[in-house]
Amino acid sequence: MYSKQQAKPFHLLPVIIYGGLLVYGTLYPLHDWRVPLETEWRPIFERGSNASYSDIFTNIVVYIPLGFLLARAVISFSPVAKVFTALLGGIVLSFLLESLQVYLPSRVASFLDLALNAMGALAGGLLFVAVRPQGRIYECLLSLRQAYIRPGALASASMFLLGLWGLSQTSPWVPSLDISGLRQELKPLWYTLTQRIPLDFNQMAVYILTIMALGTVGAAALKPGKSAFWWFAVFISAVLLFKIPVVGRPLSAEALAGAGVGIIGFVLLQKLPLKVAILSSIVAILGAVIIDELRVGTTWLISDFNWIPFKGHLTSTVIGIVDTLIGAWPFFALSVLVLHLRPQRPGRLLVWGGIGVFVGMFTLEWNQQYIAGRYPDITDAILALLAWWLPWFYTPLRREIRGHHYPYLKGNLRESG
Repeated sequence: MYSKQQAKPFHLLPVIIYGGLLVYGTLYPLHDWRVPLETEWRPIFERGSNASYSDIFTNIVVYIPLGFLLARAVISFSPVAKVFTALLGGIVLSFLLESLQVYLPSRVASFLDLALNAMGALAGGLLFVAVRPQGRIYECLLSLRQAYIRPGALASASMFLLGLWGLSQTSPWVPSLDISGLRQELKPLWYTLTQRIPLDFNQMAVYILTIMALGTVGAAALKPGKSAFWWFAVFISAVLLFKIPVVGRPLSAEALAGAGVGIIGFVLLQKLPLKVAILSSIVAILGAVIIDELRVGTTWLISDFNWIPFKGHLTSTVIGIVDTLIGAWPFFALSVLVLHLRPQRPGRLLVWGGIGVFVGMFTLEWNQQYIAGRYPDITDAILALLAWWLPWFYTPLRREIRGHHYPYLKGNLRESG
């Protein structure tokens, strides 16, 4: 359960951070402000008629976390008051941003966006009430966790990482059951099988290395005696199959082949001593990042280095920034894997590891200036650093780190020494 002492300062910080990201994403680019004509205020109070299903879905989804965090921040409130706070906060922020968009010629204000944002914030508030402590859904999830997952914040972070990878594979999460759309999503797989396009071995290698490392993280979260192979294979299969109905996320032969080989590699890693398995997974994540960063793009254009954070990621909606944030998951994975090694001086690791992550990612991005079809960007280096630091911002995990109470991987991976 949450205490009032925990709630006051810290629970507002996620609201401020996520709200700031919404402000940045909604008002980007932050220039060319001008005083609008009186007639330009009308779209705010008019119902939008040209919104696509993708825009509707996006406007709802991006405000769900805000509603969830607002409801979470008001710990001492009743469930009804939590939901009302989430709804009111979403409406106020959305109305302010829609009003400010009138001053930006590159943005379009709409009452429909306001209504959809309010729906998202309301859904987020209801979601928190549903999964809050003492709620039925919470109790059900808690019983499953206690039965299969190790106690402790590090195990929770490990499971969160798997979910984060799943989200990165299925973004923008807009499903479509249209037959022609489903065929379009399967075309890359069919063209590779019929040898119309060659197999991309770099992309396949990224999948292999990634899934090997994710399997190790997942095995670390399970209790002794619980088999990691079958549930992990089912999880990977479910994520890849869900790519088929998702708009813009085709299922490729590289993903299927890489997943198969990666699961086999994970089985082999389970037979290694604990530290060797974790170190191998760290190397696998680093290798996947390097291969992905140095691969050639789909065009012959060469781009200069971009020094403005998130420039080029934000277009007509804020889904670009959400996708970019989730894409930094490998560095969150690195942080979680390193913590499983139970470092004796976590504070120094936080600082020097962060410096290494930022410098390494900056170097890879800088080198993309000489690779065709790539967009070298300071944003990726910044997000890599933030993702590396993310576990340290989780209060229960920070306490585990300081107290050196790290769970062992006994039963799933061999103990060393």
